[in-house]
Amino acid sequence: MALFKDKWEIKTWADLSASVADSSNALTFRPKHRLPHKLQQGAKASKKATGYFNRDSILTSSAYPDGFYIYDTGSGLSYTAIPKDNFKTDMTAFLQSSSLSTSAKSQISTSFNATNWSPLIVQIDESDTTPATASFTLDVGIIGDASESISIVNTSTNTTNIHLLFAGTLETGRTYEIEYTLPMETISFTPNFASQSLQLTKLTGSAYTSAEYNNSVIFTPHSGSPQTASVVGKFVGSGSFQTYGAGYTGIEYDVQMKALGDGNDSIYSYTTKKQFIQFPSGSTVVSQSYLIYGILDTGRTGAFTTGVRYHISGSSANALGNNGVDYSHSHIFKGLDGNNLQHSGESGIYVVSGSTTGYLASLPTPGEVTTFSGTTYL
Repeated sequence: MALFKDKWEIKTWADLSASVADSSNALTFRPKHRLPHKLQQGAKASKKATGYFNRDSILTSSAYPDGFYIYDTGSGLSYTAIPKDNFKTDMTAFLQSSSLSTSAKSQISTSFNATNWSPLIVQIDESDTTPATASFTLDVGIIGDASESISIVNTSTNTTNIHLLFAGTLETGRTYEIEYTLPMETISFTPNFASQSLQLTKLTGSAYTSAEYNNSVIFTPHSGSPQTASVVGKFVGSGSFQTYGAGYTGIEYDVQMKALGDGNDSIYSYTTKKQFIQFPSGSTVVSQSYLIYGILDTGRTGAFTTGVRYHISGSSANALGNNGVDYSHSHIFKGLDGNNLQHSGESGIYVVSGSTTGYLASLPTPGEVTTFSGTTYL
């Protein structure tokens, strides 16, 4: 049997499609959004943002109206069929975007279009089949506006496609869903307390240029259609204004993420909603030293850790006890870096140094910032 590059079996799309129904082989149909990592997805291009492969040009069917391909779970090969007219259009566009001279483009185009192409052009690619997990980290708190930034760091494995969804009130024209078609690693925003929104400021990764990352994003504004223009500088999301019992205010932002990889699963969903809080400029941060016991150690007799924890002090600080902490409401942070409250305190029973009274703190759901629950152990 003829092998392409001495390792790939040569078959027509009709042969491949007929073989899918044969239980003796490992071929399966896959929807477009499961395209392998090596076929980087995007509305504009693939194989980096300047490539010729366009995922929106692949074959469609009634079962897969957005397009589909055939995957060999045994060899890890992907077979993608592109209708002749779509293939010619994409290749012509790729040629015209090249730096070749006009005469060279014309000569190549004439030869290319004179070829008797088959109705379907099949592309073969090798895949990494490790399933993806949708996960990310983010700074949990921040004070101030444009001078500070908050970053979402993608920690998903083998990601081919990332979506972020921003919960809250939908504002006309404000972006609420973003699809990152290249494997974005860090996504940075600056918050705006007055408008209760975030502004996308930077996309960072290691495999592509900033321009390629920026040009591969698809975003959807409320009351609008998906856009492929630059999303950097756009306002996204809508936070929820909150007044806390401790006498301070904040904007709570909710975000969810879903990520796709090359695994066998074809169904995916958003991760659990995550939340961070922006506090207004000028908020006062106070600190205390604590012993922290396990959340079930109500008698405070077991092992404990020690450390300094930070809080936002409210307007009624003098009435809240030691250092302005309300043990029924206050959020707890375990690190202070300038004005950035980057890390949430861990759950546990907190005992102020020099005291024996314990205060229960836990992580709310949804939420990323540990808060005193109001439960006290004397």
